[in-house]
Amino acid sequence: MRLRKLNRNELKYIAAFFMVLDSMYLRGFLSSVFHLLTRFVAPLFAWLMVDGFFHTSSRPAYCRRLWTAAALMQIGDAASSLLFGSRHLGIGDNIFLTLAAGFTVIYLIELGRSEASRRRSIIRWAEALAAVLVGLVLSIVPIPLFGDAYIGIEGGLMLLPLILIAYFFHGRMKEQAVLYTAYCLLIGALSGAFVIPQSAMDWDMLFVNSDWAGFLFLPLALLYDGTAGKKTAFSRYFFYVLYPLHLWIIAAAAFFLR
Repeated sequence: MRLRKLNRNELKYIAAFFMVLDSMYLRGFLSSVFHLLTRFVAPLFAWLMVDGFFHTSSRPAYCRRLWTAAALMQIGDAASSLLFGSRHLGIGDNIFLTLAAGFTVIYLIELGRSEASRRRSIIRWAEALAAVLVGLVLSIVPIPLFGDAYIGIEGGLMLLPLILIAYFFHGRMKEQAVLYTAYCLLIGALSGAFVIPQSAMDWDMLFVNSDWAGFLFLPLALLYDGTAGKKTAFSRYFFYVLYPLHLWIIAAAAFFLR
């Protein structure tokens, strides 16, 4: 029996469902095992973003859309810190910022590869490298604003390398799978995640510290049929609306129920 291939919209809807589950875990509504089960969500969105980079009719428009969403999300995060921060329930997530930064990096690389002038090409490559380095730094040391608010690249250590791998090896899934799985296992080994659990607490820590499991997106990526699915306003913008909306609803629920 062969599994049915999935289009871009179907993959996004699957990822969005598990994204909500992970957000519910982070607010204490679900067990930590859900954190492990949802480790594929952000990598899948990042991988689809790179694929969209090669298929979009306007890269500048796509880039502007991501940065606009990131800026609005950052404002919303800051507002949530003022509203919910007294109970440390402010929203700090901003995957839009990670995706915007990643898109900008590969866009700069693409411009550098197409520049006729060697000087301008070097400048573009240097800008891309600087953007990667800044993104990695902000992944580790976010910029504090006020209260619980901060500016950081969510999941940057796992997602920026994936974005680069997906870009440079676009259309070559075997190479992508091998390289990214190796990177994930390296991160897991360096972080000390691979220990034999001896207790319920050990299992819980394994589930919580599971960013190394980002390679779990690969089975779904392998099912991608390369098509966008039906193009509607809903399919284009649902994630831009669902992402902040579900975070606010869950944060508000946690605030009022505690």
